Amino acid sequence: MKPLPFLIMVPVLVLLLALPVANPAQAQLGSLWRAITGQDDGPKPDKGFGPFRDEARRIEEALNCGRVVEQATDAFSDLRRHCILGDNRTVRVTIIEPVGHEGLTKRVRLTWTDNGTGDNRALNAPPHVDRSAAQAALAKLAALFVPEKTEELVRLFTDGTNGAFDAGPFNVTVVHQSRTGMDLRTVELRDGNHEVLANSEAESARPGFDRCLFIVRNIDVLKNLEIDGEPRPQRSDLHLTYFLYAKRGDQFLCELHDSGYYRIRISQQDGEEFRTLAHGNIR
Repeated sequence: MKPLPFLIMVPVLVLLLALPVANPAQAQLGSLWRAITGQDDGPKPDKGFGPFRDEARRIEEALNCGRVVEQATDAFSDLRRHCILGDNRTVRVTIIEPVGHEGLTKRVRLTWTDNGTGDNRALNAPPHVDRSAAQAALAKLAALFVPEKTEELVRLFTDGTNGAFDAGPFNVTVVHQSRTGMDLRTVELRDGNHEVLANSEAESARPGFDRCLFIVRNIDVLKNLEIDGEPRPQRSDLHLTYFLYAKRGDQFLCELHDSGYYRIRISQQDGEEFRTLAHGNIR
C-alpha cells in the first residue's frame, strides 16, 4: 500500500502561522475565514450568541446547575456541555461548540425526558417527574435569549405542542415526541450563524472518510471496484467508524483509531457477519 499523502496540510499551516493573532472567539471570523476557505459567507459576529465559554458560564449561573458534564470529544466532533437539573436528573440544557469553529456557539438545547406517562410508565416512574424543574429552567433560558417570548415558549412546552418562531436574531423550535411510557420534549435555540455552522461535524469528518476510501480502494483485491460510502462516522471513545460500500454489494466498516491504527472489515452480502479484511497503521 502506498503511504498516504499529507503535504496538503502544509500550505494551511504556513497560512495560519502567517496570520495575526486574534481573539479565540473571533479567530474563525472575518479575514481568517476568507483566507482559509476563499468564502465571504463565514460566521459573523453579532448574530445572536456570544462566545461559547461566555454563554456556558451565563447559562450555568442563571440555572444554578447542580451538575455540569462536558462530553468527551474527538477531533471530529462538536463539544457538548450539559447542565443537568431536576431531582431525578431528567432535565438537560446543552450548549454546543462546533468543531472547526472553536470559541463559537452553535446552538443551545433544553430537553426533558418525562418517564412517567401513559399506562406503561418507564421504570415505574411517578407521573411527570421533574416537570416543574423543566418549566423553571426553560423560563430562565428564555429570559436570557428571548425574554419577550417567555410566556409563549413555556406554554408550548407545557402543553406538549410543537411550534417554531423567530425572536430577534434567534430561531426557536419546540418538539414533542411521545413514546410508550415516556415523552421527550425539546426546545432548541439557533442564531443567525447556524446555517454556516450546521454541518461542522460532517465537514470535520471528511478527511477521515477520504482516508478510509484511500485505504479500501488500494487493497489489491478491491482495486477494480467502485467504492463510496457515508462521510459522517459513528463515534466511540476509542475510534471512528465509517460505512463504505461497493457497487456490487460488498459492505465495509473502516475503523480509524487516534493512535493511527486502522481496521477494515467486510461483509460480502446482506446478513453476513463482518470479518477483518485488512489492518495496519497509517502514521
